[in-house]
Amino acid sequence: MLVSEVARYLGRSPLEIEAILQSTGEGIQNILDAINEYNELLYDVVIPRLFGLLYDLEQHEIKEEHEVELVRLPENGSYSVMADPKLVVRDDDVEDELVSSKSFHLDTYAFDSRPEQTLFWDLIREGAVKKLYFTGMLTHGQSEFFIQYVDPESRMVRSYYPDFLFEKDDGTYVIVEVKGDNMIDDPIVQAKREYAEQMAEASGMEYAIIRGTDAEAHNFSFLLPAS
Repeated sequence: MLVSEVARYLGRSPLEIEAILQSTGEGIQNILDAINEYNELLYDVVIPRLFGLLYDLEQHEIKEEHEVELVRLPENGSYSVMADPKLVVRDDDVEDELVSSKSFHLDTYAFDSRPEQTLFWDLIREGAVKKLYFTGMLTHGQSEFFIQYVDPESRMVRSYYPDFLFEKDDGTYVIVEVKGDNMIDDPIVQAKREYAEQMAEASGMEYAIIRGTDAEAHNFSFLLPAS
């Protein structure tokens, strides 16, 4: 299983990987014993060292600009979602048309939690917010607005769909994630944050996580820093 996992990760022949591990000073059995005791050694030590041995790395950076669709239109013209009726907001629920026109790239938003819904109402009524989109309800195949990150548990590349995207009155954009207070320090949440901040910076945007208690208490002013 050790050889198979390393070979799969590095895209090399299992026989080649087995021969390399066996030729090390530790030997394959000692490496296996160490990994059985400390699982993180596989991804933090063994695979990186083998990668450095098998490949020559040349660092370079390529920047490309392209537009993404916040909503990919389905063939039948609509999406169906299950949601708590108390957490659903429709475009005609906003009586002020000037306020309503700032948002609703979908005619209905179905929020996952009360903090998300509260933040939506605060941001849509905020004068410094020019456009506001709730992007957390669409997932794979429904939106091109996502961030790829490496899951620290599975070590697989996954896609993350943030909760909000809004444009400030100065034309800059902010990506926002609402998280329960008990989830802020979760390793997966932190991995998403790391990659989201990198993507946002490269795109001239900002990224922020707001605690659920802060959202419910209307403490969102830090999302609108001066430019």
